[in-house]
Amino acid sequence: MGTLYKKVCRTPNLRKAARAVLTNAQKSTSESTRDEAKNFQLSLDKHLSALRKELVAGTFKFPPAHGVAAKKANKTTRRPIVIAPIKSRVVQRAILDVLSNLKFVKGVQKKWFNFGGVEDGGVAKAIERTYRGAVHYPYYIRTDIKDFFTQVPKDALLAIVTKHTDDPQFDELLKTAIQVELANIAELKDYKELFPLSSRGVAQGSCLSPLLCNLLLHDIDVHLNSGDCMSVRYIDDLIIFAPNRSQAFKRLKELKQALGEFKLDAYDPPTRGKESDSSKAATGETKKGFSFLGCDVSPEAISPGKRARNSLLAKVDALCIAALASQRHLKTGTPMPMTFASDPTMLSTLWRISNTVRAWGAAFSFCTDRRIFKQLDKDIEQQLADFRRNWSVKTKSLNVVERQRLLGMQLLDDTNFKSDFAELVAFRAGTKLPKGGNK
Repeated sequence: MGTLYKKVCRTPNLRKAARAVLTNAQKSTSESTRDEAKNFQLSLDKHLSALRKELVAGTFKFPPAHGVAAKKANKTTRRPIVIAPIKSRVVQRAILDVLSNLKFVKGVQKKWFNFGGVEDGGVAKAIERTYRGAVHYPYYIRTDIKDFFTQVPKDALLAIVTKHTDDPQFDELLKTAIQVELANIAELKDYKELFPLSSRGVAQGSCLSPLLCNLLLHDIDVHLNSGDCMSVRYIDDLIIFAPNRSQAFKRLKELKQALGEFKLDAYDPPTRGKESDSSKAATGETKKGFSFLGCDVSPEAISPGKRARNSLLAKVDALCIAALASQRHLKTGTPMPMTFASDPTMLSTLWRISNTVRAWGAAFSFCTDRRIFKQLDKDIEQQLADFRRNWSVKTKSLNVVERQRLLGMQLLDDTNFKSDFAELVAFRAGTKLPKGGNK
């Protein structure tokens, strides 16, 4: 057993990986993922012990994952998301932790060319460096690597790593960790072609994918930041800054040539007489401002972009519509109890909206134009006013008690009364228990 493989198998490493995986899974919007994480946490030691035994014995197999063809906001296209079982994610995370401690990986991760999928990265730091680039360079080209995750060559990714590992067993584990097998392939029908099931592509959703892709693009990053130009990359989103238009397009050409060696490509921005093949590419003078990573960047301000703002309002609207469309109010008089976590009561809906707004605000807290935030608050208040008015109409026919329940308020009459004393008192008093036994 090689040194790196031994590190993956160590209980402290598996436990550390499990903590990271479970923390993320418990925040998932998927109820099934949260439930799986909860069950895994309840028997954590047992699961980790079983995983370690399988790894040491060389019998561990990654079980099939679940594919989701997620809708893109305001688009007809789909994004292939691969949701692996918790045990798979723990092993993948353990592999990632071992890889991240390799000397050559640390060297790549410390370079301030890419801010996605690195420990000390994030959108805020990417935008900060982007703003500094805009201050020093008069021209930019923004682009995106086409179908990056689904088209990146697996063999090239593995070759970059394995020449530094000298551990065949670890290399084989890594190879199987990035293979994609789906349990629900038949259900995906026409969307199954989106998923990286062959020699090209890695899973969006795997913790290993960003690191491996960053290693593949590192030499390209170095070249784009040499000489009199600079670039900022966030996974597959990239912006090039240059002293003039000619130099910017020269670097774009070099980028496309380098990507071509991996049979990848980047979008072209619009030019005179030629439209761009995607809104993901643009070019122009930095003093006029530009968009990058969901933000509008100009010399005067950094603001959430229009698409990001519309996305927030759409999420709030969707939560309101879902609550109003629910038929749960028809069951308020039944024994079925209300649950704050899943039932669309008014309070739970407002709670979800509040959390959505809070998370969005935190994601764009580095922005400087506060006027946009204040305007969004007004827009959301109008949405909530409409929601409250429509809710009142919907619940008008209900009695006071039913309206309270649907509001989300706990009623004392809904208390799960203990029957022991009630039976004793009923016996001594010669009375019968109320219908229902304990009420």
